[in-house]
Amino acid sequence: MHEQIELEKINQVIADYFDNITKENWVAVKELMPYFIKAGIFNADVKKGLPIRKVLRSLDADNALAKIPFVHAERKDKDTYWYFVRPGSSYVSKAINDTGVTKKQKAKIIKAGSDENYVIDLCDELLQQRASRQHKFGFLLGDYHKNGKTRTALPVDAYYAALNLAIEFIEKQNSGSVSFFDKVERRTISGVSRPEQRKIYDERKKKSLRANNIQLIEIGNSNFDCDNENKLVRNEAQDKKVLEKLLKEFI
Repeated sequence: MHEQIELEKINQVIADYFDNITKENWVAVKELMPYFIKAGIFNADVKKGLPIRKVLRSLDADNALAKIPFVHAERKDKDTYWYFVRPGSSYVSKAINDTGVTKKQKAKIIKAGSDENYVIDLCDELLQQRASRQHKFGFLLGDYHKNGKTRTALPVDAYYAALNLAIEFIEKQNSGSVSFFDKVERRTISGVSRPEQRKIYDERKKKSLRANNIQLIEIGNSNFDCDNENKLVRNEAQDKKVLEKLLKEFI
């Protein structure tokens, strides 16, 4: 493919972009698609930069990336991410993988420091058991997906099998409207807003757990002393007293 593309013209567009358009030292290749189109190199953009990515992949397969000296390939396990770099500068990745931490690991780290995890840790201590966290039951399912066949299991925050006890930690965004979380304008596959869907699922959890003789206790940040951002102050001694009252039937 690269034999059919005017590589000199591509290089000129990239050089002009760094000289006259941007002060950035590097950009994703998709950012230059409007300029490639204006120069007549491509007729239209497809999938946010696919035409130029195809050129780069072809060059890469022929070990000829040097024909576009601006290009930098950030190679991952399965995918390659393409960037153009200003002459004399270096590409500096912002990807979480550069720290040796995957997105999944990062999510676990954030979760570990959450108020929910803090409260469940205290519950584990008081109940002298280790909860199954984000526990899923075969009978507790969300609505059907677009294919009309599959459904996702709805997890509970903690489940103590020996006690037949489930715990849900209710944060502010679950009880009130918070625009970032709610995104009211978006509709779920069931045709309702996210806040409405959340309420439906909360009720479904209660009914399904009750039907299967599993007791559910809801614990919210409203039960504890919180700061101005509605985050727990984390007075452990006081928080344990609150939980002792909520869990008195099981302690």
